[in-house]
Amino acid sequence: MRYSLVIRCGLWVAIVAAAIGTLRPLRAAEGEAEVASGTVSEIAAEQSDNAVPSAFDHYVVRGGWITLCALIPLSVAALALIVENGVTIRRKTIVPPETVDRLAGYFERKQYAEAVQFSGGNRSVVGHVVHCGLMEARNGYAEMERAMEDALEERGARLSRKIEYLNLIGNVAPMLGLFGTVHGIIGMFISISEAGGIPVMSRISHNLGTALVATFWGLLIAIPSLTVFGLLRNRIDVLLGECAIAAERLMAAFRPSAMAAETPHTAPGYHMAAATVAR
Repeated sequence: MRYSLVIRCGLWVAIVAAAIGTLRPLRAAEGEAEVASGTVSEIAAEQSDNAVPSAFDHYVVRGGWITLCALIPLSVAALALIVENGVTIRRKTIVPPETVDRLAGYFERKQYAEAVQFSGGNRSVVGHVVHCGLMEARNGYAEMERAMEDALEERGARLSRKIEYLNLIGNVAPMLGLFGTVHGIIGMFISISEAGGIPVMSRISHNLGTALVATFWGLLIAIPSLTVFGLLRNRIDVLLGECAIAAERLMAAFRPSAMAAETPHTAPGYHMAAATVAR
């Protein structure tokens, strides 16, 4: 749902930008028609007034349809993913200290039913991992440990898939920018050929501007996307490591002692937790 909303926003931005880019050349053509009917002095005065284009013309309109329809929507999607992942991939959502402290209190007071209920309704990763371990209490500590490892691996894969879109955008954006660069250079050589081999600076500068603006947008999207992707990937590794340590410490009460290694069902609290899950 979130990613479909991002795609819709990107499409709307592309439509609006394309409309603006289409209207500006039309207005420019109308202005040229009016200028053609004026005197030489009026032409010179109007050209001097329009000599400084806006930043929108420099960095958006001159980029052509590749920038308007592909790179700008891609930048909107990248920004939305950076904000969404930056908000959700935090210690507060993966291994919140208050959740760990509350579960530790339940285990210390032998309140296993409350621990099962609380961890089942908790949305953090550590709560989910502990809940999966408790649900396997009837099968022994080895199965509890295996269930926690599987749950942690599943949540880690889910988080990695979320940020993989940033990696994809960071690798695709420079390719689109390069495509725009090649498109602009081809247009530049075509304009020289149409002019009989004589370079016309106005046409050359227009096509060269298209090439450079596309490259600019490609790098502008790729650099932050890949940087944030690397930072989030490292953050996921660190937080999942903390989650694994916290879950292991919480479930230490169910670990069989060295003297009872052959009868793991005699581990402290095992029968009470297993009876709670059975209910």
